[in-house]
Amino acid sequence: MKSIREYHEDTKHSWEKLYQDRHSLDWANQPNPFRTYLNCPKIDLGSRFEKIDAPLSRLWSQNNVTPRDEPIALSTLSTLLYYSMAISAWKSYPGVEPWSLRVNPSSGDLHPTEAHLYVHAVNDLPEGAYHYFVKGHQLEQRAVGNIVPDLWQILGGSSPTPPIIIGLNTVFWREAWKYQSRALRYCYLDLGHAMAALRIAAHGLGLFAMFIGGYCDDSMRKYLCFHKTDEHPLLFLALDTKQPVVGSSKKEIRKGTIHASMNTNRLSGNEVDYPLISQGHTLTGVKYSKSDPQYSRETLMSPSPTKGDQFMKILDEMPSAEYRLKWTIRHRRSAIDFDGKTRLPFNAFHFLIHLLCIPYEADYLVPKGPPLIIPYLYVHRVEGLEKGLYVLDVTNKSLRMLSRGDMQHVAKELSLNQDIAGDSSFAVSFISNFDYALRIYGNRGYRYIHYESGFMGQALYLGASATGLDATGIGAFIDDEVHTFLKTPPEQQVVYHFTVGKRVDDPRISTLPSYTLVHDIEEDVK
Repeated sequence: MKSIREYHEDTKHSWEKLYQDRHSLDWANQPNPFRTYLNCPKIDLGSRFEKIDAPLSRLWSQNNVTPRDEPIALSTLSTLLYYSMAISAWKSYPGVEPWSLRVNPSSGDLHPTEAHLYVHAVNDLPEGAYHYFVKGHQLEQRAVGNIVPDLWQILGGSSPTPPIIIGLNTVFWREAWKYQSRALRYCYLDLGHAMAALRIAAHGLGLFAMFIGGYCDDSMRKYLCFHKTDEHPLLFLALDTKQPVVGSSKKEIRKGTIHASMNTNRLSGNEVDYPLISQGHTLTGVKYSKSDPQYSRETLMSPSPTKGDQFMKILDEMPSAEYRLKWTIRHRRSAIDFDGKTRLPFNAFHFLIHLLCIPYEADYLVPKGPPLIIPYLYVHRVEGLEKGLYVLDVTNKSLRMLSRGDMQHVAKELSLNQDIAGDSSFAVSFISNFDYALRIYGNRGYRYIHYESGFMGQALYLGASATGLDATGIGAFIDDEVHTFLKTPPEQQVVYHFTVGKRVDDPRISTLPSYTLVHDIEEDVK
């Protein structure tokens, strides 16, 4: 495989491929959902949680963040992780072993993303490298030492050394067990979910985030001592009380490592190899300097506006009622079924779509460049909005109607005949500016379009929860039929589907507490 385009084409869904697929889940070989580093000291994060007072509607944009003036302590990390990466609940069904849900959503609830913390200046915690052990809400100490200043220079940091750098890794096998070669896409999408989850928790604690994705994969993996594990570093977040700044000058990794533990638990008895995943990820791993050729915005919107098109300006609307942020984050769920009748209030719809238009800071993005993702909306039940197909211009915060009519059947069919796409209040196809991303960022752009799409998905997840609604991401869709229906050019490719509505719960499924000894009473306050 010579091109990431080949990987994308080879992993497209079609009805013919799905009918021929004989894959079945090997339940005896299901990967362990909890990674742990063996023989490392464990530090309990405990139940000392800090306050998060502002709601989602205020904190989603970092322009509204009030910098913290309290020292960063172990309680800060406990709060950050509890509201971004932790278990949110356990579910129980008669005759089935209980399974866990997490704050950050994941395809198939498989959670390939692992969080690592590199700590520089945190009260009550020695400097060093730590892994977040989700099951115990604990930090596992992989290495001790002043690691962060050198890591910050390697990442190109040009502002003062931040107190915390978070590394997000992925474990491909966790996804491939269920989704086979297409799992690479889902791992990248889940990374986008985790990015947004960490960012909103950081904002709530008065911290600013900078996403860093430009580095040499192989050198970084060895330097941070993951080269003898199944983990692959995908992204870093620098967190500080002022906006971290990354420049173009990055320190080369010549030799050496941080001398951290690589002694991990084995996730399953037999890890099945999917060559397309390793080949595709290797293709996106080449270090690439972004360029900025001149692209007209019109060439990146599809289809082009025509005379008589109806436009609607997306208002900076506040929801009429909004749950507290802690409750919103911890009670977010991926809906399995929608009621097929709930109409989304006008102001709630504008609030949700406005969230999609708010950008984030990343070292790999061309400043003020065109969007990597164009959302197409299948509107079924929204007050004040005619049923039909719409396209969102996230830069100008404008919604344009493309065609009128009932889109429930087509949304369902394009989403692999999943009822939730038609029973929702609205569904979304996230279409990537595929060719643009690869020309600007090289093959690494394939990661970035999925990161951005997952980030937008998490915005809808949280926005829906904040307003008393629900959402779910859909990674399975009939790729080329989506393009045919939407009439998108070949330069653009669908990477994610999404739905928002009112969920219907299965009364046979019970909800159990996330942790026995860890709990924050604020999350129960609506």
